[in-house]
Amino acid sequence: MAKQGRARKQKRDDNPLSSARLSGDKCKASSLWFRKSGAGYHLFLSFFAEQPGAVCNEGDPQQVGNDGDVASVARKGKGMSRAAKRRRKHKDPCNVDVGRSAHEDGQGAPDMTELDQSHPLVQAFESKANEWTRLRGFVEALSRPLPLTIRLRDVDATERMNELKQKLGDFSQLIGPVQYDKSIYQSRPGCSLCKSSLGKISPGLKEVIVSGSMDGLLARQELASMLPVLALSHVGALKAGAKVLDLCSSPGSKTLQALEVVCSSNRRGKVIANDINASRLESLREAVIRSGVDEELTDRVTFTNFDASEFPSPKSGKLFDCIICDVPCSGDGTIRKDKHILPMWTPATSNSLHPLQLDILRRALELVRVGGSVSYSTCSLNPIEDESVVSAALANDDRYELLDWPSELLPGFVTRRGISDWKVAFYNKDSFEGDDSDDFGQLSFYDSHIKAMENGETGSCETLWPTGKVPLKRCMRLWPQDQDTGGFFVAIIRRKR
Repeated sequence: MAKQGRARKQKRDDNPLSSARLSGDKCKASSLWFRKSGAGYHLFLSFFAEQPGAVCNEGDPQQVGNDGDVASVARKGKGMSRAAKRRRKHKDPCNVDVGRSAHEDGQGAPDMTELDQSHPLVQAFESKANEWTRLRGFVEALSRPLPLTIRLRDVDATERMNELKQKLGDFSQLIGPVQYDKSIYQSRPGCSLCKSSLGKISPGLKEVIVSGSMDGLLARQELASMLPVLALSHVGALKAGAKVLDLCSSPGSKTLQALEVVCSSNRRGKVIANDINASRLESLREAVIRSGVDEELTDRVTFTNFDASEFPSPKSGKLFDCIICDVPCSGDGTIRKDKHILPMWTPATSNSLHPLQLDILRRALELVRVGGSVSYSTCSLNPIEDESVVSAALANDDRYELLDWPSELLPGFVTRRGISDWKVAFYNKDSFEGDDSDDFGQLSFYDSHIKAMENGETGSCETLWPTGKVPLKRCMRLWPQDQDTGGFFVAIIRRKR
């Protein structure tokens, strides 16, 4: 049975998301209006339209202001009621074919299903399609359900694994191995197979997958989630016999993936699975037991309950060979499977999470041994949670080097470089009209922390902005439209001394 480390209660004095939430006497009414109006979808697209290279190829930046310090992106139709906007849209519909397949600008995700024109993200895009043309493929991908993905575990069970592959082959019209890794299976384009539709479309395939999971032969894991462990293994940091720390381990897919590598020989490796939330940690323990992985392997997992930003140094004095640092994030890259994120989206969520993410990464860097590596990852495409954190952590510390994303990893798999420049946005939650109005307020962009503070943005911190000191193009971005995946970000950092 896997071991339970001693829990140490660590409670932060502040909630990193508290400033991101609408508050005040009109909180409930404002939040309800914000959610139902679709404001979050519009602000989300407004933000990424101002971030060249973050989710689509760079183009000419929009002209949104002339003062050089702050620019605002406001919704068209200010002052018009939603009913009036609907009437105008009915009389003069936007003449843009949002449902077409994109074939340029890297936006070539397969057209799995007919685009749902009722999707609120598509509706938000249509309202300003002429200005947001670059985002078309991004929007198309995000408006479709996330394809079902499974990973065949790297376990010593050749006969049983061959039998499983044969059973999966019986459903080859629905699911099959991807071209860049035969151990990864993804639903076929056009079949509409996703996690929620599996039982309805093919009860037989669901039975095979559930059985394979219980037998420890496969993992139901999103493709993007596999990348940190694959990269750490490829650069030689994660290998048989390694001592691994998964700092923010719940729900545990990376923990189990790393365990397969660590225990791939007779060398005695181990994985520390940590999570600050006791209930999530207990769910992780149960998931490890349910995984079907042999007890001989799961015995090498130790569970700990610490604040990741204050994880204690090993009593032995021996630091970790590699650390998986998949930090808490806004999750905007998961919106294809989580419909609760965009309705309340504002940049305040990412801005508020940034200091915590930076603290966790800095602690990870202190805990890895010389020659070892850390993977920093989020399921967000917001540079404030991605390159901004990496830049702030490495800018003035030459003990570490940011490694190039290994291009040989998964041949044929499309990845994008990190970005070196981005814009920092704030949202004035009092700027919208919380009534029957389609004025969603404005995003304000500042070119420095000083300017933001001068304009009353108390949620600003200096590390949000680019430092220009770190080769951030070595990071990896995963665009949803490239391979019909979720959005993801990974940076691999090696300790030199």
